[in-house]
Formats: sequence, structure tokens, C-alpha cells
Amino acid sequence: MKFKNTVSIFLSLAILICTITPAFAEKKTYEPDCPYIFIHGFMGSTIYVDPDDPDSEAAWPPSTGSIVKTVFKALPALMMFMFTKNYEKLGNKITPLVSELFEPVILGPNGEPKDKSGVRFEYPPSDMINSKSQLNFVYDWRLDPIYTAGLLNDFINYVLDCSGCNQVVIECHSYGGVVTATYAKIYGTEKVRAFAFNSTAVFGETYTGELFKGQLVLNAESLTSYLKGAVDYSDSEKFLNVLFNTLYKTGITGKLCDFGNDIVDGIGIQAMSDILLPMFGGWLSIWSMIPDEMFEDAYAFVFENVWSNQKDKRAGLIEKITDYNTKIRPYKIDTLRNINNNSNFYVIARHGYSAMFMTPSWKNASDSIVDVKYGSFGATTSEYNSKLDDNYLADKNSEYISPDKVIDASTCLFPEQTWFIKHLSHSRDCDELRNFIKTLLYSNGQKTVSDFENYPRFLYYDEDADLIIADKTS
Repeated sequence: MKFKNTVSIFLSLAILICTITPAFAEKKTYEPDCPYIFIHGFMGSTIYVDPDDPDSEAAWPPSTGSIVKTVFKALPALMMFMFTKNYEKLGNKITPLVSELFEPVILGPNGEPKDKSGVRFEYPPSDMINSKSQLNFVYDWRLDPIYTAGLLNDFINYVLDCSGCNQVVIECHSYGGVVTATYAKIYGTEKVRAFAFNSTAVFGETYTGELFKGQLVLNAESLTSYLKGAVDYSDSEKFLNVLFNTLYKTGITGKLCDFGNDIVDGIGIQAMSDILLPMFGGWLSIWSMIPDEMFEDAYAFVFENVWSNQKDKRAGLIEKITDYNTKIRPYKIDTLRNINNNSNFYVIARHGYSAMFMTPSWKNASDSIVDVKYGSFGATTSEYNSKLDDNYLADKNSEYISPDKVIDASTCLFPEQTWFIKHLSHSRDCDELRNFIKTLLYSNGQKTVSDFENYPRFLYYDEDADLIIADKTS
């Protein structure tokens, strides 16, 4: 089969546009009475070449200088390719450059650091932790979620011992939801009074599965849509949207995509074998974010096709993947129900964006990263920029249908405990949302979408006012 993928840097940027956790200031309308722990998502912490060395450079994210240096080194090869159309020479030039750029964060064949690389995370002093503490759990997002869940359990135990409290509250974001659900499956929920799953990837991301199945396609409409979503909230948003529309209508974006697809067709397998899989294929976090229904095909493509001769070498990695698939993956719904039965439980999903532009599923409704159906634990949605069919809506309870008729919340796992926020992208937040989530976590007893007059089931992010308001858009 002919694998369609893009050049190394393009691929790497695509699959890594996952969780970047912003910092917030907030107006407090809640009263903390036990420690709060925030669990960041994918790429939510810096990976250092040697975390024990205070002078160590960051291995991830790569510095601007190193990226620029790599791009400039690659330009001659790209320019030459435009004339020669020699894919082999292009691949031979590009692949080593990108390998060098990402080498510091590539794991060993068993999915473990092959050097000293990792995060810096020192527990706060015991005398600084009390019932009002707000703490971040920092971890290496490349590693096995089962291993990371063990570290989380240790940290929770430490926080409880220091604070004198019996329980904590937890908010998790993006891949942090995978870590949290894994923790709950293995260690239970007794130590956690309330959970808030904020735009999480517990059930994966369609584009991650598609990339690992060897599926990729570039087209002008999807690229334009994604670029417009990417500049939301920026000072130049209106200007850039006009520019992107002009490039699309004049055919320039289409020609750019055609050029990209030419490269994809020519060096896709080489990029997959030499760059994408050595880097991402060794990250257990990525494997845990492949949707359940796509996993078998993705696994077969990687280990029966591209890495068919590396099974013995990567036996340790395969063992860890199998361990997650045996102990965690089949029980995700049961785990979430157990959390709901034993703790206060809340779900925040965002929407209003298309999915990753380089994959066939780009029209999926998403928060720009996580599909709405996954982030909400089961909502039925229309495709991006369309509405649910009138025949579908005919016998549905309007209470569960979003004002713009793109979401049916009745199919969620926990419809009365799930809020949807339109026009708030995956990595964007605001003070009011931060405050609302902590209000939920510190509420006395389980709250629902009916308990907050200002925060109904369907919300809208007003970027000018930086507020979350009732969604009345159609």
C-alpha cells in the first residue's frame, strides 16, 4: 500500500499540536477546603536533556534557533526538488536534519528514555501544603500512562499526608485525562472527592489514529479552515482571515497542497520509517490516544508494515502497549462510571472548529484537537460547518440540542454533568472558566447543568469580553 504522509517537520508539528496548558489569573468565588491538583496534558511540561543539571538545555520544545537552523538547512533541498522532482534525494537530505532536531526527545526501543532526559518536578515542601493548596502535577508526557499513574498516586499520597486532608480534587486537561482515568482504574477514587475532565483525550483523537494508520491527505479547504481557527483571538485575526480566504479563492492554497501531496507521495514511507515512528511511535502516550476503534488497524500498519523487521527490537514497547490495552483500554467506560458513582464528576467539552487539516477526518467537529464526540464522552455531532439532519432531530428532546443544531448531548455518557463551550479552542481558557471549574470541584455534592443559571449546558466564549456566556447562536 502507498502511505501518504508529509515531510518530517510537517508531520511532527501536526501530531504534536496537542495540549499546551496556559496559565491563568482568576477571580475566586469558591472556597477550597482540600488540595486541588491540576494534571496537564501532552507537551504540558518541558523536557530537559538532563533535568538534574540546572544549566541543562530544554530537549522539548526545541529552541526557535534550532528550528530556524533546520529550516534553513532544508531550503536548498526543497528548492532543488522543485526542479528535479527527485524524492529520494529530497528524503536523504531532509530526514537527517529533522532526526537531529528531535533526537533529544526520542525514546529507546522499549519506550523509555535512552538518556537522562526528563522533566523537573520537585514536590513542594511539606509545610507549604495545606487544605487550600493549588498544585500542579508535572510528569514526562512521553511515557507509559500506567507508569505515570503510579507517580500521580505517590504525589496524591504525599499531598494528603502533608495537608492532613482525606481527599483532593482533580482537574485534568487533554492527555491528562488519560493519566487520570488510568489512575482511577488502578488506584480507585477513594482519595479524590471530585474530578473535572476538561477537554480530555480519554477516548483519543481521530487524527492520531489516522496518522498511525498511514492516512493523510492535504486539501485547500481543510488547510484554510484550520489556519483560520489557529488565529482565533489574535490581534491580526480579521486581516489573516481575509488573507487565507484570498489565497484559497485564487487557488494558491490548492497549489501549495498539491506540492505537499507530491512530497507526501514521494517520501512518505521514508519519513514514517526514519522520523515519525522513531519519535512518536516510542511514546506510549501516543498509543493510548489512538481511538479504540482504530487501534487494531494502526497497530497492524506500524508493526506489520513499517516496523515489520523491528518486532524483536521493540518487544518492550509492544509489551507496554499490550499492558495498557489489557488493563486500561477495555475498561474506560466502566472506569468513568465508577468515578461518577464514587466522586463528584464533571465534563467540559469545546467545539466550533474543524479537526486536524492533514487527515481524512478534518471535517469532524472538534475543539481544534479533540473530537467533540470524544471530549464529551459520546455526544452526537454534525460535521464541521453543518447541522444535524432534520430527520435526526425530529424526535429529539430540544433540551439536549445545541442552539446551532450541531450537538446532541443526550448521547453523552453523563449528559447532565457535561457542559459544551463554543468558540473556545483546545488550548485556550479564561479566568471565568477557571473559576467555574473550581466552583464545581469544591461544590457540596454533585452539581448538574441545571444548577447554574449563568452556566447552562451550552455556553459560548465571548472573546471580546473574555467571558463564558449562555450560547444563543444559531
